[in-house]
Amino acid sequence: MYFPGIGSFIERVRAANPSQFYLFLLIISILIQAFGAVCTKFAAGLGPSSTFFGINATLIVYCIILGGMGLQVLFWQASLRHFSLSFAYPFRSLVSFIVLIAAFFLFQEAVTPFNVGGLIIISIGIVYLVKDKEASD
Repeated sequence: MYFPGIGSFIERVRAANPSQFYLFLLIISILIQAFGAVCTKFAAGLGPSSTFFGINATLIVYCIILGGMGLQVLFWQASLRHFSLSFAYPFRSLVSFIVLIAAFFLFQEAVTPFNVGGLIIISIGIVYLVKDKEASD
């Protein structure tokens, strides 16, 4: 399917502010990765007799996850063209936040003080790395 003008729009956005554009790609990559983890949990809860239009629902969910992984890799690699791995990789820890929140709200799983403490430690590390990157620029 062809969307006229979408390529030139993306190029204009990237040219206007490359850092924000690649940060956006990095965030999308993280969101897709978290979505895959949540979908995996959802698929694990489906029974073998769950079908959607006669197709095993677990298979459908795993195909969606696989497609998402492909997109995630493309966005991740594009963001790595702009950011160093030492800057971008710690942001993948944000997946833990998203998955923990999803586990609580979607699957009614408990959030323990150790979960919260771990996320605080991750947050401090991310803030430190971002500040260190800003100081070196």
